[in-house]
Amino acid sequence: MVILEHWWQVLQGTARWLSPPFLFPVQGVLGYSDAGFLNALPYSFLRFLGINPFSSYQSVLFASVAVGWIGTVLFLRYCLKLRMVPAITGAALFVFPNSMAVTASMHTQLFTVYYLPYLAIGIYLFLKNFAKATFVGAAAGIFVAVMAPAIFYTEYYIGWFLMFFVLLSAGAGCVWSRIRSKDKVVRLSGIPGRENLKILLPYCALSAICFIPFLLTYVPVLIQYGSRSYQEISAMLPSFIDYVNVGPNNRVWGKTLYSVFEGIGSRPMAHELIKGLPVGLLMTYLGFSAYYFRKTRHYRLAAAQNGFYEIIIDGRAADGNEKLAVLAAGLSAVILLAWLLMLKIHGFSLWWLVSKLVPGAGAIRAVYRFQHMLAFPLAMVVAIGLHQVINCTAGRIQSVVKRGACFAATAVFCLLLLGEQFNTGSLANYSKGQQQAMLAGISPPPPQAKIFAVLPDERSRQFPCEAQLDAMLIAQKYNLCTINGYSGQFPPGWDGIFEVDKPAYAASLKRWVQRYKLDTDQLYFLDLKTGSWLPATNSHSPLF
Repeated sequence: MVILEHWWQVLQGTARWLSPPFLFPVQGVLGYSDAGFLNALPYSFLRFLGINPFSSYQSVLFASVAVGWIGTVLFLRYCLKLRMVPAITGAALFVFPNSMAVTASMHTQLFTVYYLPYLAIGIYLFLKNFAKATFVGAAAGIFVAVMAPAIFYTEYYIGWFLMFFVLLSAGAGCVWSRIRSKDKVVRLSGIPGRENLKILLPYCALSAICFIPFLLTYVPVLIQYGSRSYQEISAMLPSFIDYVNVGPNNRVWGKTLYSVFEGIGSRPMAHELIKGLPVGLLMTYLGFSAYYFRKTRHYRLAAAQNGFYEIIIDGRAADGNEKLAVLAAGLSAVILLAWLLMLKIHGFSLWWLVSKLVPGAGAIRAVYRFQHMLAFPLAMVVAIGLHQVINCTAGRIQSVVKRGACFAATAVFCLLLLGEQFNTGSLANYSKGQQQAMLAGISPPPPQAKIFAVLPDERSRQFPCEAQLDAMLIAQKYNLCTINGYSGQFPPGWDGIFEVDKPAYAASLKRWVQRYKLDTDQLYFLDLKTGSWLPATNSHSPLF
């Protein structure tokens, strides 16, 4: 919310783009965290309407869930041509999975995943109109070229996981093409080739231009801090059990899982490993995957007259359902490959190779958040499977009663898949009323105040970051800079300032002020208990 409020202030001309007024006087601190760009657009509109920051951000989160569900239904229904019930079920499995329920209270930036269906729609329309010079194709190409860097600039994890999934898919497609193509030529969707590359070049150039803000924001931070160590990453890699680890608060499986595996919740970073699939959904996915692997094992590729490849089955071109089978098999294979790469066995994982070889992987610490991005292709596989089950039932059963019974059984099965996603854990860790009361209790700062830090405070807090967040809100309300702050990175020498209730806090503040030679005439200290301001030159300030 604070980052989105920063974007609103940038639009008003009261804040600098790359340097929110936190962790002062360090510059470029926007690159310490996710930039939230796409969310900043609707947020700024709500702020323009006069809605307060808390309600604006809350509205953005609710809207993103609804937008994600609608986009998934549209993609499954009108792009993949699935029946309505499978489309609705697949959309619900993607938007409301247990993994998001256990994440939403702490990592709302991961809601960026709900933009993926629209990117998928854009890719579908672009490929459908490829080389036809249509308005729809050009608009879709521009949309994809702009949307991909925008997702990166909103939430890096989702953007990078998407890129990595595409790389895995491309690799798997090349291998499958080599095996199945009689021409022994590896092509992916007919795109390689001089004429096709000419079509792609303008969109690639546009996308590269749109990546410039992302690079300006994050490359300096990468140069300053470098990549994360594999030891830091390893603690958050999943073991076998974590692929069904849905956390202790899952209504159906949580208590059973945590009673059988007693130590599962006491591991380091255990809260990052509760993104597994409920057993029913996992078995459904594996069952459909096995079916599609078997179904497509004899499919072949052959060159078409338009330069593309087409799928051949027994000497004829594949129909729509058979193409869906290939899509489901391909997505299933890539999901399983992603799980294999993340898997940690006795401390060893193939992700070590990924972290060393794939650009950008060194910035990914919580690797198992890949599950949020994988939820989209997994929902596609399940939805395609349900669609073809219904089609098979409708085509083979003539009795109206039996057909109705089969449809009812399928509907009940879909409800069971959705029901096992239900999580009873609290989603509310933040009180709007409490924060608004806190802001109301802070008196306006003196006119000469330009910089501030909160005074040492021995009050017990659930999280050390609470005082830092309060300081950020106060800084934005009064257009001040603050030495305090909270982000995914912290500047060198700042660590002792994080916990305001520790004895080292005052000494760390003093060293910070001396290190950057801050103007003590403009520096004030804020007492969060009373809401009053204390000049840095006062004998009771932390500088004395």
